[in-house]
Amino acid sequence: MNEIPVLVSIQSCARRDDDTEEPISLMTSGTLFLDEEKAVVTYQETLDESLPSQTVMVTVKDDTVTMQREGNYATQMVFVRGQRYEGIYQTPFGDMDIAVFCTRLSYDLTEDGGEIFLVYQMDMNGQFAAMHQMHLEVMVKNG
Repeated sequence: MNEIPVLVSIQSCARRDDDTEEPISLMTSGTLFLDEEKAVVTYQETLDESLPSQTVMVTVKDDTVTMQREGNYATQMVFVRGQRYEGIYQTPFGDMDIAVFCTRLSYDLTEDGGEIFLVYQMDMNGQFAAMHQMHLEVMVKNG
């Protein structure tokens, strides 16, 4: 199947130990690729307006969601409900160890669009960073 042009809406919130919340909203263009084995959503993300946008690829396959970011702040995170994933978060200031533990994962992606929902704990350099909740919605562009 070909890539389908889509709009990607991301609503995310990080809750720290002191109950402070850091909401993030992003709306951007991207593509959706589907085949019998997997769904791949690709979009551009800008973390800081002084930096170029970075490509993010979210792959859904066999109850696993993999999020890979390229560029100045590169990382890969793998989400499987009830499992911990450890990786590296690369920044211009040095690398950090990250770990995610996914407590909720659901998705529904078809050629008509859909969504991915994740809840996970993130640790950075061995310390609790925040509980994250992310809702990624994929809407097919008309015309």
